[in-house]
Amino acid sequence: MPAGVPRLSGLGSVTGGLVEKLLARPDGRSSALPVVVALGARGTGKSALLDAVAARCAELPHAYLDFERHDRENIQPRELLGHLAFDLGRYRKQFGRLAFPRLWLCMLVLSAPVELHDRRTALRKIRELLAQNQPLEQNREAIVDVVRLAGGVAPAGGLKGWPEATDLLLRGLGWYDRRRLIGKIRALPGGTGNHEDFLIEIAKHAQGDEEDRAAVDATFCDAFLADLRQAYHGINRSRRTLNSVVLLDNAHTPGGHTFLRALTEARHRCGGEPDPLVVVATSRRWNRNWNESWSLLTPQRGATPRRRPTAQRTNGLRAPAPRQPSDVESDWAAGSAQPEPRWYPWYLLELGALSEDDVVDIAARGDIHPTSRLPRFLYRLTDGHPGAVSDVVAAVAHRYDARNPGNLRTTLQAGVPVEGGAETTLLGATQAYLTQDFSVPSRQDLVTASAARDVETLFHKDIVDLRNPAEEGALFKELGDLLWLRAEPGHEELQYVLHPWLRRILLQELASRDEDHPLNWERVHTRCRDFYEKNGRSVAARYHDLALENVAAVVTHLGKPFVDGRHAEFDVAAAEAWLAELDIITAAPNRLVKTAEPYDQLESHAGDADGNLETTLSWLVVSLWIAGDPLGDPGGTLNSTIEGGFHQLAHGRGRGSILLHERAERYR
Repeated sequence: MPAGVPRLSGLGSVTGGLVEKLLARPDGRSSALPVVVALGARGTGKSALLDAVAARCAELPHAYLDFERHDRENIQPRELLGHLAFDLGRYRKQFGRLAFPRLWLCMLVLSAPVELHDRRTALRKIRELLAQNQPLEQNREAIVDVVRLAGGVAPAGGLKGWPEATDLLLRGLGWYDRRRLIGKIRALPGGTGNHEDFLIEIAKHAQGDEEDRAAVDATFCDAFLADLRQAYHGINRSRRTLNSVVLLDNAHTPGGHTFLRALTEARHRCGGEPDPLVVVATSRRWNRNWNESWSLLTPQRGATPRRRPTAQRTNGLRAPAPRQPSDVESDWAAGSAQPEPRWYPWYLLELGALSEDDVVDIAARGDIHPTSRLPRFLYRLTDGHPGAVSDVVAAVAHRYDARNPGNLRTTLQAGVPVEGGAETTLLGATQAYLTQDFSVPSRQDLVTASAARDVETLFHKDIVDLRNPAEEGALFKELGDLLWLRAEPGHEELQYVLHPWLRRILLQELASRDEDHPLNWERVHTRCRDFYEKNGRSVAARYHDLALENVAAVVTHLGKPFVDGRHAEFDVAAAEAWLAELDIITAAPNRLVKTAEPYDQLESHAGDADGNLETTLSWLVVSLWIAGDPLGDPGGTLNSTIEGGFHQLAHGRGRGSILLHERAERYR
């Protein structure tokens, strides 16, 4: 990785190899490049990725734009292009200063107070001019005609500084006159104010209906790309050895959607001539413009495959889901160039799933020994959510004691500072951050729905009592669009679950609801249990029984194969099925007090059963239930109890007992 680029765990293939391939100009020529979009829910490292790319491109022409800072109603791409052009046009030692004369001319022309009909005629003339893709000094007369038509030479009551700026642009467009042009920009008449403010603000004066505004935006995008292509031609070609870069953060806003659509449409209109621009964007929402060639991470059930337009490329894959960082190397393998771009106009990357090794790497940078219990605890608690890992490390690393890992049980109650010098808990800060995109009623519905293993409850109003039922499945769609859903593998039909980190935070809120709340912990889990029992899904019903601390019902269910004479001896298939049920049931959430010792809680909930089999099952189930919660027993004090329970249960059970003994070895 180049020096000075921040190291991001799990994203080396993106900040290193992919960025270098995008910047390269083979034989000094531009290549058709896709817009790279990093997708992920809140806190998945999208902005950090842009920071790393910006550090790599510090000496190149580059520009950064955060759409959330420019998120206002009806913001137009032409305004944003002005900001990007100024940043790209800053002087860089090797690359010099990129000029955007077409773009500035369009701003000036469209700011003139003319009738709608005349403006559209001017737009057509400008588009015809840009289509020729020739240096503007060779088309002076055509430009003067356009400016005169728009009323820009001497408009009555027009903007101050218009004649001077128009003349300036028309007299200083060649590369040989660039230095004189820069000097004259600095010498603009004082009455016009700052030249940057002047040129950007006049773009806001373009008026007209929606069709007219779309035509304006298209013209601006065409001008912007034509200027970029021209900047890399001629004598500048030899020194401008790497592409320019535009970084677009939070492109999920309406302004971001409009800008990306306008940019990709302008690229399509250029007739296949590539431009020297690398575009890397981030988004925490799905963009419907991607539906033509990509699949949403959580497609609706029963959705029919789409036919991909021939102009769009996804490396031969039919409607793929966003790629993982681990796919980048093979997707962009060296020596696999093709006449057509392999990925175009989009290349989507999903962020937010750190591996356990990545978490160990992050912990090690915080002076935490990689073999301690803390890295494993971090991974289990957060499920690899990058922001969560960083937040938890910051909250607990300074007070972690390897001799007493049980202290980690109160991690979510750790104090963290907030603005104004106040302090809140990690749980409170995290909940506010993760759920800020949802309305208050939707947040309450999410808390209720978190009780179930999957999000099926969102489609059953008799369980959730949706407070914001605009339409059935509306909250499910919103969760999918915000990238908080995951497809659960191993099922014939698609089943979706909440991201484990988000669900863990929501469950804490559910557990804290008052006893008189109509949808408190006990009432919600009871509703879920009764619903699944009614529909013949006994394993799911026992899952909620255990959440209700009804251990006896779980033991009765799991004990059936052992007391039924026909299954007194397990075969391998029976053992596999039983272990699968055990795993599902003991993954139930709990609201056990985190300050009590795990073994004390085990004794309290397992108790004394009627027989040896029931006692063994009871202790095994409760031990697994407590240990299954990352906050339940981070010190592993119940491992020996679990190991002994599996060995004892396996005694004399036939071939299937091998699987029980193997499972016991995990807890040695």
